[in-house]
Amino acid sequence: MTRTLTTDAFRDQHGDPATWTSATLDSYQVIGDIAPPPPPPFTHREMQAEADAWQASAAGQQRLADELAAEGHTIAAGIHRRGAQDARQHAQAARLGWPYYEAFLNGW
Repeated sequence: MTRTLTTDAFRDQHGDPATWTSATLDSYQVIGDIAPPPPPPFTHREMQAEADAWQASAAGQQRLADELAAEGHTIAAGIHRRGAQDARQHAQAARLGWPYYEAFLNGW
């Protein structure tokens, strides 16, 4: 069985990068040059579009929450306010790019 040297495998073997020596960091960088990690599944532009969609959803839900609150429907307004807050959090994570968005979605 041939083992493939990847940056993930290196981290698994050497543990927390905060404890690495400068020689270990150099080795990690060399591995990254030889076998770089695969690109993220979504480009920066695609993640910005995702963030814009979430922001538009948040605005729509907030607008609906305000209308419902004005009509006295406090429970329904609260539900839509929470939905708007959730959409804003998704938008904020998406603006930072795929790794952050993935971590947000997985609750890391």
